[in-house]
Amino acid sequence: MNWKLFKQPQLLIGMLIILTLLFLSFGFQSFFTMPEEVKYLYDEDGSMIGVAPFTPTEVPPFGTDKFGRSLFHLILKGAKYTILIAFGIAILRVAAAGILAVFYHHYYNKLRTVLEDIIESTLFIPSSILAFILLAPLTVHQVQQDRGFTEILTIQCILLVLIGIPQLLSTFTKDMAKIAEKEYIISIQSLGAKPFYVYWKHILPEMASRFVLVTAQQIIQVLILLAHLGVLLIFLGGRSTFTVGDIFNEHEVFTTKTGEWAGLIGHNFQEIMLKPHTLLIPLAFFSLTIFSLNLVINGIQNHIQPTSRGGRK
Repeated sequence: MNWKLFKQPQLLIGMLIILTLLFLSFGFQSFFTMPEEVKYLYDEDGSMIGVAPFTPTEVPPFGTDKFGRSLFHLILKGAKYTILIAFGIAILRVAAAGILAVFYHHYYNKLRTVLEDIIESTLFIPSSILAFILLAPLTVHQVQQDRGFTEILTIQCILLVLIGIPQLLSTFTKDMAKIAEKEYIISIQSLGAKPFYVYWKHILPEMASRFVLVTAQQIIQVLILLAHLGVLLIFLGGRSTFTVGDIFNEHEVFTTKTGEWAGLIGHNFQEIMLKPHTLLIPLAFFSLTIFSLNLVINGIQNHIQPTSRGGRK
């Protein structure tokens, strides 16, 4: 991989969209005035004509959620949490799996078949189910033990990183094994090159483009996983609980503390039949981000394929 990668137009367009979302998210308070909650609408005579959530035509540009909060501002506020946390989890997954793959490939060659079977056996459990099993008790204990936002978010991210490592460890180990079978690698080893030199100077550089590609793919997987968890009311950083209704019909409603998009999808999921915009708008931004990442992936693949056809560069 080299700087020519950044000449790929698809990659540049995808990165531009993501960076624009992050820029607006960090600076939205400077560019836009945070409106007050709009729980009720009144006509010119002062008569109440509507109760939140409101559609985009009633409260432009994106309407409000069930609490009367502007979806436009919630989307911008939550973009940085959603995108950066997904990026962070994906990068940590790839980094941890890459380091472990080096030791796994080098030191456990004789046991690789046994360990591979153990690793692959864990891949049959859907990641969303596994994540829910691990994170649901943490959400319950948040209230019981009064855990803070930072502590909850840190534990959640660590668990989400660990969930993705086994699959990547298996993938990277197989890739390194294929590279190690190349003639020039075998020749270098036969000349007495130390294993650390072989990995550092030859195997890892060949894996660099692969690492970047897998990181982009992992970001998409993390985003989809977060969306699944949001529907299951598992929110990044924990959740806030509100009691709504009247004295005859009180019930609890959960909402995200950070405004991250998966949380917006989760706490608006039940509104899909009545006010679909409260769910479809966060989903649209999820889709836009995933579309941008697919452009980045296509740009990386377009860079890698000519290099692969032309031999090692």
